[in-house]
Amino acid sequence: MFGLIHDSIRQLFIKTYGEEFWKKAMLQAGFESGKENIVNHYYPDSDTYAIVDAVSALAKITREDVWEMYGIQLIAYTMELGWDELMRYLSPDLKTFLNNLDSLHYFIDHVVYKANLRGPSFRCEENDDDTITLHYFTGRAGLYPIVKGVIREVARRIFNIEVTMTVSGRTQRSVQVASGERIEEHVVFIIKQVTPGSESQTSARSLTGYNVVQPQIEISTDWDLKITQTDFVNLLPYHFVMDRDCKLLQIGKALAGHITPDLLQYLTPVVRIFEIHRPQIPLDFENICNFINGVFVLQVRTSPLSISQNQTGKEGDELQAQHLKLKGQMMLMSGNDKIIYLCSPYVTSIPELLQYGLRLSAMPLHDATRDLILLNQQRLSDVEANLQLEANNEKLEVMAKELEHEKQKTDELLKEVLPASVAEQLMNGSAVDAKEFQAVTVMFTDVPGFQNVVALCKPTQIVSMLNDLFTKCDRLVTMHELSLTID
Repeated sequence: MFGLIHDSIRQLFIKTYGEEFWKKAMLQAGFESGKENIVNHYYPDSDTYAIVDAVSALAKITREDVWEMYGIQLIAYTMELGWDELMRYLSPDLKTFLNNLDSLHYFIDHVVYKANLRGPSFRCEENDDDTITLHYFTGRAGLYPIVKGVIREVARRIFNIEVTMTVSGRTQRSVQVASGERIEEHVVFIIKQVTPGSESQTSARSLTGYNVVQPQIEISTDWDLKITQTDFVNLLPYHFVMDRDCKLLQIGKALAGHITPDLLQYLTPVVRIFEIHRPQIPLDFENICNFINGVFVLQVRTSPLSISQNQTGKEGDELQAQHLKLKGQMMLMSGNDKIIYLCSPYVTSIPELLQYGLRLSAMPLHDATRDLILLNQQRLSDVEANLQLEANNEKLEVMAKELEHEKQKTDELLKEVLPASVAEQLMNGSAVDAKEFQAVTVMFTDVPGFQNVVALCKPTQIVSMLNDLFTKCDRLVTMHELSLTID
């Protein structure tokens, strides 16, 4: 799990039980101090479960209670991080809020933290008795108490209502996905609003929306909107329609250009054309309906068709074109026996666009992906400029350190060849005034017969001899506290 989860758990139990309690829990869970809550680190699920087990044992509460407490804390934690405004304006009622949680999870995982996490999925049904049936799907069994804590706190903080949640069903099944087999848990909750008191009745919202009168729009019966299939595939160039058996019924014009002709046949199984990247489920009707509120990312399985030179601008581009990746939503059509996938190419920058052999003109003007690509391109340019600025700053810091090092060497040299008082004044940039002394002793030294020594000895021997002489002379000068000058 993401380190942000560990950090929020840490804050909860330090606030509830104190710092010493948390240290004991981390010791029992096998964590080094400070290593358990690195926010941008991805921890194995086993590490998270170890923390919860340790806290449960020390606090003498059940794991379910720990998870529910954490669910309440998670909402407080995320709102304190600055997500409160987004959460408050996500939806006008609790039911729609829950139906939009999947897309919010996707945005946080893939856009904000780029973590590619395996999040849960939520789907709501409105009941006749003003309750909500919530279907919760997850690949991590046993975490459903988090949902209870999260929803109760969201209802209280955002919608100013109190709700009760009861588990009406809990099943597990084995699901075959691209990475192998995994267990998927399906928990069904019944959410019921507690009748508000007289003081809060006016400010509380309902589970399923405001009690406002919807405006009546008069629709003329003299005119019917008629869109031919040809018009539809041009208006929505990236889409496809499939039946209950997940067989192809219709496909957008632009999307068809990325699929080989032998697969562009009526009633071709969709699994032969696309592979699903998100959510990690088998591509069948039942699973799609279970995750209908989520973002679906699909990728064309087959090699793309040859892309014309007019589109790419270069003949070599068609060799570099990758299998097109799509992002969009699945929607049940009238009759609930067909599904339409409304999507766009999953690209966020010009380089990604070129990888698929596309140009901006391939995007409809009404598709926000065009604006996203242009805005992101500007952002990438800004990031590149910032990186260059950071690199220049690092170079300046290195040069400043080197300059300081050279200055220290110069200062040391001044101290060696000049009296200490004179050297200090020069290092401080002060002028050195001449001084008069009543009596001084001056010693001149020389190396007798140096010319003969140079002629008879090797250069290395001469340097070694001079070094020894100067070292001994310096030691005597220091011992007698004399000032040394070299001429």
